Amino acid sequence: MVETIQGNGLWHVTLAGRDLIEQAGLNQEDFEQDFGFFKYKGRPVIISHIFNQHLVVSIEGKEDENMRTLMEGFSKVIGYQPFCKYTLMLSNRSKAPPLPTYEWDKVDPNSRYEELSKKETTSDLTRLL
Repeated sequence: MVETIQGNGLWHVTLAGRDLIEQAGLNQEDFEQDFGFFKYKGRPVIISHIFNQHLVVSIEGKEDENMRTLMEGFSKVIGYQPFCKYTLMLSNRSKAPPLPTYEWDKVDPNSRYEELSKKETTSDLTRLL
């Protein structure tokens, strides 16, 4: 499986949602599209992606079976597993809630893990691979 990448090299959230449905077998009814993100089972999902190198996925709410299903879907589409998970803590001035986040890194997950371990905005960092 492979991400549907636009000519400009981006994996737009609309295309990511479609790939999760068509390639990973997730239910279309569980998705709502918006401009800069999509919702999965009513929860906003934010992605940052560099093709064949790196993927970061954050979703609002607590970790549960729905979140694990979504993350497994991303792994099926991009073809490799996440190396870590953590809670992204935004600045004290932000009204945004903490975001459970998963990261995939095909190039250098060890260096990325070390970088994340030093960030003040990262809590509950857990190595998966």
